Amino acid sequence: MQKCSGRYRRIILRLCSAAIILFGGSSVYAQQRPLLTEDARLIPPGSVELETGFTYEDQAVYPLSGLEGTHLALLPSGVHFGLGDRAEFQLTGTVQDYLKPADDDWHSDFGDLSLSTKMKIVGESHKVPIISFRPTVILPNANQASGLGLNTTRFFASVLAGKTVGKSFLYGNIGFGIMDDPTIAGEQNDVLTYGLAAIVPIAARFKLVGEINGVNNPRNSGPAPGSETRSQVRSGLQIDAAGFRWDVGVLAGLTSVDPRIGVTFGLTKRIVFK
Repeated sequence: MQKCSGRYRRIILRLCSAAIILFGGSSVYAQQRPLLTEDARLIPPGSVELETGFTYEDQAVYPLSGLEGTHLALLPSGVHFGLGDRAEFQLTGTVQDYLKPADDDWHSDFGDLSLSTKMKIVGESHKVPIISFRPTVILPNANQASGLGLNTTRFFASVLAGKTVGKSFLYGNIGFGIMDDPTIAGEQNDVLTYGLAAIVPIAARFKLVGEINGVNNPRNSGPAPGSETRSQVRSGLQIDAAGFRWDVGVLAGLTSVDPRIGVTFGLTKRIVFK
């Protein structure tokens, strides 16, 4: 009982910490939530962007452990720092992941932590799209024993491009990933990553968003667990209100290792230091 109570106290502390961080500043808006495809644009210099939310997925699959069931991501959060006209640093991760297989108890663990730097290469002009480069390292914070982690460090690098078309913004990502095999020491899988997305204003405070995003493993047989080909589509809505950008979205998996369907919602706040 004491062990269980200690676990709940830690979860409550994480929730309180996230709330303090999120609500402790002033306005205004964000970029891409609830989408996965990375926006090629940077946040302004001298600003910090804070985001958090909640995600529900049905029939989520964890191939390494063989677990499959209902997945809840509690406070998938991020902190983004505007470092200048051409650089942005990002720290993202999930405070707590939960998975409920049909014939088992709940599994829970931290989410893996991602560290990214987004660098603008070419600014957008009337004829030229904005082009950025974004390397990412994912750290193995989730434990393999929980059934939710890979215990491997992964590296990704993507070229991001985007163009304003009328009032809409269209953007996409293409890149590669290096993923260690969690079952064979010294082995790795190289994958292709991609995303194509659109943000379309429909009113002064409302925007429709949509995307297709995924990972392609060119190995014809035997991809390492966690590096399988995956793809999903998402669509949703962004709403600017009360100094926040609120978002809600639905998702559908396109492969056998993607969640069948899911919903996500969250909010983002930008603090500008003058």
